[in-house]
Amino acid sequence: MSDPSTESCCLNLKAEFQTSKFSLYHEDPGVFCRSQWQKAERNLIWVLYRWALAAFFAAGVTGSMVQDFNGFQFIYLTDWGFTLCLFTCTYGAVIATIYYFNQSYFAPGHRALQMYWISHMELSMLITTVFWAALSSTMPEVAGELYNLWCHAFNSICMVFDCFVVAYPNRLMHFVYPLCVVLIFMVHSLIYYWAGGTDIDGNRFIYFALDWARPGLAIGFVCASLALICCFSLVAFGIYRLRISMYNCCSKKKEEVPTSKATPKESSPTV
Repeated sequence: MSDPSTESCCLNLKAEFQTSKFSLYHEDPGVFCRSQWQKAERNLIWVLYRWALAAFFAAGVTGSMVQDFNGFQFIYLTDWGFTLCLFTCTYGAVIATIYYFNQSYFAPGHRALQMYWISHMELSMLITTVFWAALSSTMPEVAGELYNLWCHAFNSICMVFDCFVVAYPNRLMHFVYPLCVVLIFMVHSLIYYWAGGTDIDGNRFIYFALDWARPGLAIGFVCASLALICCFSLVAFGIYRLRISMYNCCSKKKEEVPTSKATPKESSPTV
């Protein structure tokens, strides 16, 4: 006899591979404005958390520009990703604040919520993995700097943690959106090379592994990055399913506690 939980898991996974799952429409706008773990419809701690996360990324972006602004920040995928994290977290803080004061403000399928959903992508995990696996060895003098850790480690930690506390679902078919961002960056790097652009040290490439003077290496790096972003989309979906399982498990335990306490009273004789 097959395990019902296994069948349910397979059905959920199978349901993800449908064209409708490419859509950014969701019937419940509240899931984008609440935490999976809050009990009430609105929660001040959740709003404060969202603003704290936005402040964390704002401090990183602002600190980078104030400390060492040279115009080269905008050519790197790291800065693209970190700025996207800032946008996502600030945007999330704004909609959480709006929802806190007016729960009926957002209609189902509201474009503001769709923009938020599409921006919360797996780019930070890709940036962290690619940097520490392929790029950190080419720049050992900066690998241990605080800002570098901020951009290539803390960003992923924060965004993965956020995946465990948000309430909206993750769709496997949404892998196309971070994939498009990576493709746009790769095209940008090629155009930058053709235009004679250099990095901060005068090299004719943005990253050593993305040197279009050696097209074989660059194309291999592009293919590996695209494959990785697909893998991380699967990881993000796994985190979402794990979050739901954890929530259901915790909810079930809370429901069982009063029942287990009431049982002895029911069985005890009355005097």
